[in-house]
Amino acid sequence: MASSAIPDDAGLVLAHPNDDEQVRTWTHTHPSWGPSYPLDVYLARERELLTVPLARDGGIRQWILTTPSPASASATGGTSSESSSSNNIRPVLSSCETLRKRALVRSPGQPTVRDVHAHGVASVFTYPEFRRKGYAARMLDQLGKKLADDEARQPGDAAFSVLFSDIGKKFYAALDWAPFESSHLTLPAAVSGDASASARGDVTPITDDDLELLVALDEKLLRERMAADDDANPTTKTRVAILPDMDHMRWHFAREAFMSTHHLGRAPTVHGAVYTSPSNGSRVWAIWVRVHSGGTTNPAKNVVYIQRSVVENSSISDAELSQAWRAILEVARVEAREWMCSRVDMWNPDERTKRLIVQMEDLKAQYVVREEDSITSLRWFGDGSVQDVEWVANERYEWC
Repeated sequence: MASSAIPDDAGLVLAHPNDDEQVRTWTHTHPSWGPSYPLDVYLARERELLTVPLARDGGIRQWILTTPSPASASATGGTSSESSSSNNIRPVLSSCETLRKRALVRSPGQPTVRDVHAHGVASVFTYPEFRRKGYAARMLDQLGKKLADDEARQPGDAAFSVLFSDIGKKFYAALDWAPFESSHLTLPAAVSGDASASARGDVTPITDDDLELLVALDEKLLRERMAADDDANPTTKTRVAILPDMDHMRWHFAREAFMSTHHLGRAPTVHGAVYTSPSNGSRVWAIWVRVHSGGTTNPAKNVVYIQRSVVENSSISDAELSQAWRAILEVARVEAREWMCSRVDMWNPDERTKRLIVQMEDLKAQYVVREEDSITSLRWFGDGSVQDVEWVANERYEWC
């Protein structure tokens, strides 16, 4: 559609795409986000990801900026099952998705942690012929207003929103998604002959049978951390966190299994590693996924991402915590090698974890501060400023 056929910005609306429009959008995103797949496999992956718990039953909503039309699906009442006729094709000027996520908020001075929902914004895309016209900004402006209205109408329904920018910090910051810490530790995959910690009795693999218990314990520990305060120096910030629940883990594992099966002909059964203290039984663990963005032709782009890292007992000594992380990361590095990944990345490690891991020179860990890609960003819809928000557990399980 020629740009001359596009009405003034005042006539553009935020809407849900119909099935044809969604497939058209996926087809356009394929070269950027699924080049290691044939188009039909990429479309199959996107459809499959709509069926997992985090996305189904309204968990995911697709959005487009378009023109009003009699057959359009409205942003308030339309569904993606509505179809358009061949002579009533709307332009998809920009598109994105939102994922509804369970989250926590704790206001300063309040002893309780509130259960709320946050919305992850993902897959922001503009067709090449419509770029540099401000359509993505207009779409996100309208989306932000809608989420703010949802929160005003029903507090806790949209307490905040997160996104992960691959175009630096400025564009989304101008739309009120403020950049937060975006760093990671990166370790190379093990080379052939490296010793593995997997045979040691103090570290064991995390499989499907272990996940429910560990994830439930993690939620309990996170709630306690959110509620805790230093009496001598109480926080003056609002704490927020997205819950690292099973729905998040299953969404990432489904994506991982699809990619691994397509590229390598098998799906992982190990989802991390847990260290158990021989002295008191407390645990340290990491849950990870393998992301094969480069497929078999460009393994340098394939990464084992630590989705979530947990220290059950914060009073663990530095010596034992170092031992725990060494054992866990040795397993992760071997997994990276065995699954054709080039490295292991851990997002936003706390200062203690970062210090201890970097000190283990044989692990060859490097600390990276990201400036352009995967910039963790947050928009706050509550009282006060986003500058007064502390984002707790800002790790990769939240990515979407």
